[in-house]
Amino acid sequence: MWYAVGSALRLLGKGIDGFGVAVQGDCAQIDKLPIPCTAVKFGGKAPAIDAASFVAPSATLVGAVQLGEGSSVWYASMLKGDTAPVTVGDKASIGDRSIITGSSIGANVCIGASSIISSSTIADGSSIGMGCTIGKGCTVGEGAIVTAGSVLPAGTMVPAGQMWSGAPAKSVGLVSDADTQGIVANAELSSALGGVHMDECWKEPQLVLESMEEYKREEWRFPERLAQLREDPGWIPLPTLGGFLEKEGVYDMTYVPK
Repeated sequence: MWYAVGSALRLLGKGIDGFGVAVQGDCAQIDKLPIPCTAVKFGGKAPAIDAASFVAPSATLVGAVQLGEGSSVWYASMLKGDTAPVTVGDKASIGDRSIITGSSIGANVCIGASSIISSSTIADGSSIGMGCTIGKGCTVGEGAIVTAGSVLPAGTMVPAGQMWSGAPAKSVGLVSDADTQGIVANAELSSALGGVHMDECWKEPQLVLESMEEYKREEWRFPERLAQLREDPGWIPLPTLGGFLEKEGVYDMTYVPK
């Protein structure tokens, strides 16, 4: 009943809005969703994003940006290849709100949310924690970790397999085998989860509405109701995020990025 009432009210609202637009004529203000400016061509070069598992609609990629197989670029992040190219390796993950300019990001690298990386090289299997600042000309070796909130001054070199922390960052120890395996596992998870986001974020508006209606109907497809039907309708359960996480073994993961 409430579903029917809600639908009627929405139709009534659309009708009133349409009448108001007709009355105002050319003076009417019609709000529209902004067109995402995800891939921006600059200096004759355009981002190459087809190989990525996910590029968020709110992300911005400018100029010579190359994304590797299964890589992911998350919400509100920016990759600028205007003065120098940005390359992102296979299954590397660029976290929310991160800014990367003119840098090389290796394979299976995890870049934490809100990190800033300028004209630097981040080698394979390394991890940059949330909110890090990597100055111009820095090098982070293979399998190294820069912990959350750390600052690498310009020109700093972090040797392979070392963990650095602080502002300015200094060596605080060696990366363990558990850290190394955890970084790779998180990179693979980000790649797989990116595929789920990719399927949803870039849907046409009509498909989004259809999907919402389908999930509403799913609420009524419980075993007790099915038992009341004369024949089994053969409904296939709709996919859920929880089901995906369970399938990927996320609930068994113990490693937390540093």
